[in-house]
Amino acid sequence: MGRPGSALTTGDELFIGIRPQRQIVTGVLQAVVSGIKRVGERLAAPFRRGDGPNKFRLSSMDTATTTIDGSVGWRNRPPALLTCPRCGDEIYQANARDEIDCPHCVEMVDPEEFADLELLAMECPVCRNRMRHGQRHPERFDFPEWATCDSCRYHWEFKHSYD
Repeated sequence: MGRPGSALTTGDELFIGIRPQRQIVTGVLQAVVSGIKRVGERLAAPFRRGDGPNKFRLSSMDTATTTIDGSVGWRNRPPALLTCPRCGDEIYQANARDEIDCPHCVEMVDPEEFADLELLAMECPVCRNRMRHGQRHPERFDFPEWATCDSCRYHWEFKHSYD
């Protein structure tokens, strides 16, 4: 029993054993509720609309790829790495309309003569990695008709008629 004048009186002594139990139960309930909230948020996350990489801007409507970003047309062609016909060094052409100018010798080629040069690689304009490229109609065109970056899924497509 509590002493007179002390903080504990007879009625308080009955609840001393209950207070720690109440705190334990409250802590357990808080942990359970927060766990249920976390599980609920993880389940709902795929259905939320965000600003993540799920914004698809395909290069053309008829592409059956899983690209995220892209462009169409020769004017939007990714940068290219070509072989100089005179000295054999690499020439970087940043834009399809730029002159093809070798930095190691005096060779200068018109952009219209792109197909006459050896294409070493195409560079992704988004992440700067090398792109896979190829032709769909090699009997009709002697230059690449598509290029895809495996790193960031950028895709470029040459626009032409199928006549």
